[in-house]
Amino acid sequence: MQRWVAHSAGAALWVVGACALAAWVTWLALAPAAVEHFMGETGPVERVTAATYALCALAIWRLHLPSDDRRSVLAASVVMLAFCARELDWHRTFTGSSVLRLSWYAGPASPGAKALAAGAVLVVIAALAWLVLRHAGDVVSGWRRRRPTAVTILVFIALLVVAKTLDRSVSMLIEDVGVDVSLKWKALRSAFEEWFELGLSMLVGLWLLQHRADADGA
Repeated sequence: MQRWVAHSAGAALWVVGACALAAWVTWLALAPAAVEHFMGETGPVERVTAATYALCALAIWRLHLPSDDRRSVLAASVVMLAFCARELDWHRTFTGSSVLRLSWYAGPASPGAKALAAGAVLVVIAALAWLVLRHAGDVVSGWRRRRPTAVTILVFIALLVVAKTLDRSVSMLIEDVGVDVSLKWKALRSAFEEWFELGLSMLVGLWLLQHRADADGA
């Protein structure tokens, strides 16, 4: 089983399918208010998601290959820690809003806090830019050859887009379209969004296993 997970190009899709099934079961089994509580910002699923990102940020230093560029390893761990902090809402704890909102930088926060927040955002952007510029070509060519690591990365990107779309869907319907969304459908959105976000962290762990397996099988 472990060998199949590490070497299968379809393993990432099984992760997504399992998370979708878990979301559906959660929505069917619990009352809407219970779903919102269970899948909420302090709920167990969100905590597991954050913990998985933190573990992956540490594990990449243990599992990386001798041939890996240390700059890429550092950039990947920075991005994973940023995802972890996002899941724990540290940006809201620090700012009361979001470090990605330009309105916060024009607000009453101290210059030091604004500089610290901007610096953290720039570090994450630089890490992402490095990974894209350094590895995008390898991912595309690997996808054409159905390499498991490349497929997992592309599934991660697609699932990230879906999860963030779900995150914004209810507020867009209410604020932009004027649709009244019931608690039942908010709970369905929350179930899929949070399970998919957990799936994202699981895909990172899967990629680490596949990346290591590439060397072991070489």
